Amino acid sequence: MVGRRRGAKRGRPLAGGPQRCWIWGRNAVLETLRAGRWTPLEVVVADRCEADIAAESADLAARQGVPVRRAEFEELTDRCRSTEHQGLLAKMPEFPYASLDECLRDRGEPRFLVLLDGVQDPHNFGAVLRSAEALGAGGVIVPGRGQSAVTPHVARSSAGAVNHLPICQASDLAETCARLRELGIVVCGAAGDAGEEARALPGAGPIALVLGNEGAGLSLPLRAACDRLVRIPQTGRTESLNVAVAAGILCYEVRRQRTPAIDSARSPR
Repeated sequence: MVGRRRGAKRGRPLAGGPQRCWIWGRNAVLETLRAGRWTPLEVVVADRCEADIAAESADLAARQGVPVRRAEFEELTDRCRSTEHQGLLAKMPEFPYASLDECLRDRGEPRFLVLLDGVQDPHNFGAVLRSAEALGAGGVIVPGRGQSAVTPHVARSSAGAVNHLPICQASDLAETCARLRELGIVVCGAAGDAGEEARALPGAGPIALVLGNEGAGLSLPLRAACDRLVRIPQTGRTESLNVAVAAGILCYEVRRQRTPAIDSARSPR
C-alpha cells in the first residue's frame, strides 16, 4: 500500500520527484527490500510491529545500508493516514530506471518487449507492468515525458512487478522502434481500426507490443514506426478496451504462442 507525504501539492508533473512518497505494509516493504532494485531512503518500524517482521526488515535494510528507525504506531498511522501499514513503512526515492540494453539482454527466448505511448494513469500503468512481468516480457519502455512515472502508487498497482521487470525511459519512442526493428524485433502496435486480429501477432519470434494512451491511442509517428497493427476483436457495444486490459490480452497471446502446452491442452483429444 502506498501514500503521498502529507502536505504534497497538487498539480505537480506526472514524474513526481524524490522523497515524496512512501510504501507501507509488510508485503510491499519486505518485497522491495528483498528485490534490492529500488532501495528505500529509510525504513520505519513501529513499536508494535511483530518481532520477526521487524528483525527481517532490519536485516534486509542493513545489507543495503538503509537506515532503520523505530517509531510509535501512531506516527506511521499519521504518515499513511491509514492503520493498514502493519507497522512497516519505507520512504522511497525516485525509481531507478533501467537502460534499453538491460531490457534487451538475453533471457533464453526470443525478445519480448512492451512499449507504452504515454499512459498517464498510475493504476493503468501498474496493471500493464503486472501483466507484462507475469507473462514473460523482458522489459517495458516508456517515454520520458507525458507518461506516469514509476511511483509507489504504480508499485502497488503492479503487485510488486516493478521490483523484477526492467523499465526503461526513452526520449523518442519512434526512434526506439527503429532500433528494435534493426535488431530483428517485429514491432506491433495495437489499434482498433487495424485489419489484422491479435491472433496474427508473430509472438513466437522477437516482438515488441506498442500500446497507446488512454485517450488518443497510438500517436501517428508511432503507428508509422510499427511493422504491423493488430486489433482485439470485440462483439459488444463498448468502443474500446482499457489499455491495461488490452495489454494483458496481447501479452497473453504472445505467451500462448510461445507455450505449446496451452494450445495442446485446448485441442480435442
